[in-house]
Amino acid sequence: MPTPTLEQVLKERVAGLVGEDLEAVEVEIHRELYSPVPLVQEMGGYIARAGGKRLRPILLLLAARLAGYRGPRGVRLACVVELLHTATLIHDDVVDQAPLRRGRPSANAQWGDDASLLVGDHLYAKSFAMLVRDNDRAVMETLARSTVSMTEAEVVQLERKRSGFTSEADYLRIITQKTASFMSACCRIGALLGGLPSGQVEALTRYGLDIGVAFQISDDALDFVADQDRLGKAIGADLREGKRTLPLIVMLERLALPEAERVRALLRRPGLVPAEIEEIRRLVVEHEGVEYARARAHAYAQAAKADLEGFPSSEERETLALVADFVVDRDR
Repeated sequence: MPTPTLEQVLKERVAGLVGEDLEAVEVEIHRELYSPVPLVQEMGGYIARAGGKRLRPILLLLAARLAGYRGPRGVRLACVVELLHTATLIHDDVVDQAPLRRGRPSANAQWGDDASLLVGDHLYAKSFAMLVRDNDRAVMETLARSTVSMTEAEVVQLERKRSGFTSEADYLRIITQKTASFMSACCRIGALLGGLPSGQVEALTRYGLDIGVAFQISDDALDFVADQDRLGKAIGADLREGKRTLPLIVMLERLALPEAERVRALLRRPGLVPAEIEEIRRLVVEHEGVEYARARAHAYAQAAKADLEGFPSSEERETLALVADFVVDRDR
């Protein structure tokens, strides 16, 4: 009998610990996506059926269980963060003009930018309406801070894209504010639900931040080497969208100056052709940009596991440590 993969082990652990809650989250998502407006209903159903890893609800629910919380607010708030996350993805795809999302045509490819932006705004509004009903000031402040941070990071990313230069420090700032701050907020909310002492709340908050940075670096590395069908988006999509991610930044630093300038000139041009994308991808692989990025991701994953050391040994703690391993060792 073959040894189960890390993904299979993690799925089993998560199902055992919070499987019922995740099923309830799916029901809640479909309920919240209902609208008397036909286009909202149609797009909402399409988005909900796309599924996804549901990593953010999983983090919130596992953190809540680690904190000792058992109750209905976990499901409601897990729905809130997934709706917020979905809204950000819709808006990202419009900004990036991404044709695919999770292996299917993106909302903007299917319905256009105008409808996608409006439905993304609707999901933002839905999630904050749910937050108001939950009526917990500390939770509201956590998500408000994270949302402000994410939107600022989007603007910084756009500025760096227009300037044609992004340093490793710029990149880390962007992904920390954009991806990691939101995962951190999910973990913090779980800790707040359990009423943990401030030291442990901060530890889970740091865990989420480290997980988020590790996740995004790993995701950006996959853009150069993953199997497109498993990844669910076109390989080299970040290059097409003009994003300067860590593997690319490292490659440019390692190239001789004349060649680096030639590649930068290519990157400044709109609409790279497939042969140019493949050439840049090959240079990233040859100059070990992916290996460098993965090493950095693993360091953040190790830091995330260290953040959990102040908690007693438990199945929840072990599962959160497995999440840290999974986000850097996945292939999609």
